[in-house]
Amino acid sequence: MSKEVNLDIAMEVALPTIKKAAELALEYHKKIDPKNAGSNLGIDTKRPRDYVTDADKAVQKMIIEEIQKTYPSHRFIAEEEGSDNLGDPESPYTWIIDPIDGTCPFIHGRPHFGTIIALKKDDEVVLGLMYMPLLDELYTCIKGNGAFFNDKPVVLRNTRNMDDAVLCSNFRRTVDINGIAHLPVILCANTENYGCAVYELGLILQGLNDGFYCSGPRLWDIAAGCLMIEEAGGKARYELKEPDNVRSGVLCATSTAAIFEELEEFVFNKMKYLS
Repeated sequence: MSKEVNLDIAMEVALPTIKKAAELALEYHKKIDPKNAGSNLGIDTKRPRDYVTDADKAVQKMIIEEIQKTYPSHRFIAEEEGSDNLGDPESPYTWIIDPIDGTCPFIHGRPHFGTIIALKKDDEVVLGLMYMPLLDELYTCIKGNGAFFNDKPVVLRNTRNMDDAVLCSNFRRTVDINGIAHLPVILCANTENYGCAVYELGLILQGLNDGFYCSGPRLWDIAAGCLMIEEAGGKARYELKEPDNVRSGVLCATSTAAIFEELEEFVFNKMKYLS
């Protein structure tokens, strides 16, 4: 059984690790030729609009190796295969890793990509980091200590109501009505989609947007960001679509407190039946 982890020390391990991960990701990013959309990087299509690259695998391997130097018994949940059987199965600590979030923008040479690292103890996320290197945006959080954007405390937007709200969604599913594709979106001021959870959740943490909701992304996409939004005074709820499969898609709603109940109702009582 793993001994109790000092979260300040865990952050001291994770912070240089996420910076090192970004440096490695940028080495791959520099090689991208927009004319071939990253085909020179060994891209393999898992599903439409869901790519895996050699860069993802290399960055994930490096992150795990860095964390294992300090926490060899800890477990991992990570985007790419090969991490599920690492560590002591009895350890209460699990690191959740997305090596390159926003893979599609990444392979198209755009700056909207980053790395996400979270740590959970048993079923509770207790630490999170998100870093977008080309935008120089770093988000950090230890449960109970607040959330920070580039070392400054996060202040969420003072949302009036849903009519005032700008949200992000992954637009994962469409509904065919008489041959026309309809997106299941909540009525609000505007809904955006950047293909990168770090950026979309980060907009909320910068006080620029009001909420985020999705159906289909994975735990590693949203665990850190949801903790940060809660620590900043917002609210979050997410559930595995396959409760016994930690790699399954998730339903997620997170936002400023003023609109959360309405967003939660839409995601978990309406949108879930369209997913």
